[in-house]
Amino acid sequence: MEPPRIAPQQPRRRVDVSLLIRDRRRRVLLIQPAHRDDMVLPGGAMHPGESVTEVAVRALVDDMGMRRTTAGVLTLDRHPAALDTGAAEVLTVVIDGGVMANAEADALSLPVRTEAIAALEWVPLGVLHEYTMPFTEHRIRAAYAAALRGIRLRLAYLGEPAEQFRAA
Repeated sequence: MEPPRIAPQQPRRRVDVSLLIRDRRRRVLLIQPAHRDDMVLPGGAMHPGESVTEVAVRALVDDMGMRRTTAGVLTLDRHPAALDTGAAEVLTVVIDGGVMANAEADALSLPVRTEAIAALEWVPLGVLHEYTMPFTEHRIRAAYAAALRGIRLRLAYLGEPAEQFRAA
């Protein structure tokens, strides 16, 4: 008789949601969180019971006082767990935050009340590497390419279109 199989312990996981917001000058909106030196797409970590869309809305409203219509998932990126530091595995869902008109993009500024974000900036694609970590640059470029090609991933909840369900 074979001994029972014991499943290996699964790594801790976190789901983050980022928004790719573009302007008509081929720039992307990046933020610098107050606790980091590099810049990232706006977004946040998923809380229990939240949908991907709810995370996107909450992160923009809470951190930037902004509302955007989302247009689907552009890419899913996996950042493996770091066993040496104990950092959890991260799955990042990049949502299409659309294209901002030039006047709206030029008028964008940090709300006075924010403590979570040190800076925001419109960054041209050609200089992303000067602002981001290499993996973040690759994530942004993949999402940007998907947006230009009109590629959107279908979000599902228990196999059904996720738009039909809201967090409990």
